[in-house]
Amino acid sequence: MRLDLANKEAEIRHLEEEMDRAEKRVRQQQEQLASTEEKFNNFLKHSNLEQDAAVRRAEIESKAKLERLIDIKKLSAQISHMEQDMRKTEIQLELCKEYKEFMDSITVPQWFYDVLCSLRVNDASEVILREAEAEYTRRAEELMVAMQKAEARRESHQPVVFAERQKRGGLREERHNDEKNDGSLEEEEGEQVPIEAQLEKLHQELEAEAQKRQVEATESIKKEVEALSVEEVRAVLDKEYPQERIPMYFTEPDQILDIFINVEEGNLFLIQNSQELEEELERVAMEYFHEQEEMTTMMRQRHAQMESLATRIKEAQERLKQLEERLADLENTEDGADAGLEAARGKKDIVSSRRNKAEPVMRQEVLKKLIERAVTDIFRCITQHSVSPRRPEDGEGLEDKMRSAVRQKPLSARSRSSQAALSPKAKGKKKDRNISETAPGGGGVEGQSDGEASANMWPVEMLTIIETKIDEYIHYINNPENGIEQSLIMSVIKMRDKERRHRARVIQLERQSTEREERNKRALQRSQAPVVRRRGKPVMWRSHPPVETVRGKEVKQGPETEKESDQDDEFFL
Repeated sequence: MRLDLANKEAEIRHLEEEMDRAEKRVRQQQEQLASTEEKFNNFLKHSNLEQDAAVRRAEIESKAKLERLIDIKKLSAQISHMEQDMRKTEIQLELCKEYKEFMDSITVPQWFYDVLCSLRVNDASEVILREAEAEYTRRAEELMVAMQKAEARRESHQPVVFAERQKRGGLREERHNDEKNDGSLEEEEGEQVPIEAQLEKLHQELEAEAQKRQVEATESIKKEVEALSVEEVRAVLDKEYPQERIPMYFTEPDQILDIFINVEEGNLFLIQNSQELEEELERVAMEYFHEQEEMTTMMRQRHAQMESLATRIKEAQERLKQLEERLADLENTEDGADAGLEAARGKKDIVSSRRNKAEPVMRQEVLKKLIERAVTDIFRCITQHSVSPRRPEDGEGLEDKMRSAVRQKPLSARSRSSQAALSPKAKGKKKDRNISETAPGGGGVEGQSDGEASANMWPVEMLTIIETKIDEYIHYINNPENGIEQSLIMSVIKMRDKERRHRARVIQLERQSTEREERNKRALQRSQAPVVRRRGKPVMWRSHPPVETVRGKEVKQGPETEKESDQDDEFFL
């Protein structure tokens, strides 16, 4: 029992100890919990305070940011306004510069030289006067210092003399020395010039020297400025001198008006001259083009005619060759009577065929004679109107000669080659004749008259001479060394175009007058004709029958069907 009680008491003590320990732990935990609660509360308070402070700081920073943004906006607006003002000022500056350049362009150039000379002379005179003033002040100070030294020496000399008198004693010596000293002082005072006179003399000397230097500087500046050009003078004025120092040339509005009036008068004169020249050039160009077109058409016609002639001549020569061959074949045949009869019949057939083919040959001969006659006429015209080439200063008849030379009809080199190839007889006879071709307008064949030359020449030779002369004329006219002006050629072309227009105008007026007379006659006949009076009921026009299509649809009747029928009639016509 006791052991059990002791065990139970021990257990109770043990349990009480454990309970105490548990209470201690509980108290410790409660204390810890209280401390943690206090810490947590303190933390919450601190965090709330920090949060409030952060909110306040954020508000302050946001306000500051807003203020900065407002300031930035204000500054950006000010910058934009300043940039706009700068652009406006730049535009105004450019306009002012353009206006200044324009005013400088209409200003007299001598004015720039005078302004630059005056500015440089003023600068040089200022420098010279400044140097003279500095020299005057320096030398005046030297004179003042010398005068002060002389006065100080004079004042210091009197007490020294008085002390020497006392030391030496002796009235006679003192008197004698006093007299000497007084004499020396009086001499110094007599030799000394007043300071005002010295300064006046110095001022006059420096002023004369400055004027002399100014004259030399003005002469050298004038020489330097005169050696520059107007652009250089303007550049120097713009770079080296401010605009405030440069005066204005235009002080009154009448000056600009006078300049504009003079320029306008000169421009009107130039405009009138240019318009007249343009009209003249247009007229001359049109005349030249018309004449060129006419000449080209004439050349084409001549080429076509000569080609057709060449083809006809070839055909005729071929026919002649065939006939000659057939005749030779028939003559070589030697047969009996039957053969003779056949030969006779063949000869009759040949004669008949010869007669049938002689007709186109005769027509070709007639055409050939007509061509030869036209060529001889052209050759005579050229030889009669040909003149020797002279310079414009050799005479005043060059215009008529040029007109006669220009009026000749140009021929191509193709005609010469074709005619030379188709006429071997002309080649043989050409070798036997001595034909001297002269320079353009040289007078034809030497030693013979125009009639003899044309009678002793073949048409091919005439054509060659005509072509060479025309080529020489053209080369002579186009060569600038011969002194033939284009105005003369244009005047000839203008005269020919004027004559052609006059002829066309006369023909047109005649045609208009005849048409007018015919109209007047018809009107007179209508007026004199009896009046036709219609009596009774007018006859009704026959109506068109209805037209049905294939599908049974009705076609529109009336003016539309009439138009369609008219169109069909025109199509089949």
